[in-house]
Amino acid sequence: MSERKVRAYSSYSRDALIPPAAGEGVAWLGRQPWAHASLAYRALRFTLRVVLGALGMRVRAVGLERIATSGPRILVGAPHRRYYEAFALGIAMPAQPRVWWLGLGPFIVGRGRIRAGMLRRLGGLLPVWRGSSGIETHLNAATAVFAAGAHYAVMPEGGTSGPVDRFAEFRPGAAVIGMRTGVPVVPVVFRFRNRRIGLPRIEIIGLADTWVVQPGDTPPAPGSREELTLAAEWSHALSERMETVWREGVGSAA
Repeated sequence: MSERKVRAYSSYSRDALIPPAAGEGVAWLGRQPWAHASLAYRALRFTLRVVLGALGMRVRAVGLERIATSGPRILVGAPHRRYYEAFALGIAMPAQPRVWWLGLGPFIVGRGRIRAGMLRRLGGLLPVWRGSSGIETHLNAATAVFAAGAHYAVMPEGGTSGPVDRFAEFRPGAAVIGMRTGVPVVPVVFRFRNRRIGLPRIEIIGLADTWVVQPGDTPPAPGSREELTLAAEWSHALSERMETVWREGVGSAA
């Protein structure tokens, strides 16, 4: 990645793009993820709701209430064009089980130890560094989150620089995790309604559970060409389905 492109999406130094000695994902966290909502986390959610509401953000959620009692899920969110979709989802989701996001390392810990320490204490974020993390880092993080009874969330488009009139190509990581763990995927569609003043109104649509490999079927061998092909094809089909809902609204989700 060029230095110019780095500066385009991050205000941090080039050193922030190098994974810290503490590692990535669960290694960076220093303990296993958890599902319960602490008082500090609940206070943060309340503060975010008040602040974002004062700035004009209104969040309407459809289909998310069942996730509170459905067991661990892989939440696949799109489109990712702003930096506050995750905050909006955090407000809309039940407080627990917690949602753990796989996030870009420099945005999470690139501004020093105090920020990193606060985020470790609050939880909900597992940083990775572009160009250094393979699927095993993601898989280990997801497995630890599922073991805690929590949800694992990703934005498969990657960064926020995708086209404004369509979805960007989905990366297949969530599909691989779904195949290897058997955990169902919940597609989450973000629909924004911009306003002249203040933050936009956001409709968050949680679609029905879907599986990369149906329960009872045998998944492809890990790392095989068949696994990679299925992951890519499934991710592309999911992208098209979610884009239809994004364009047409909740009525097209059936």
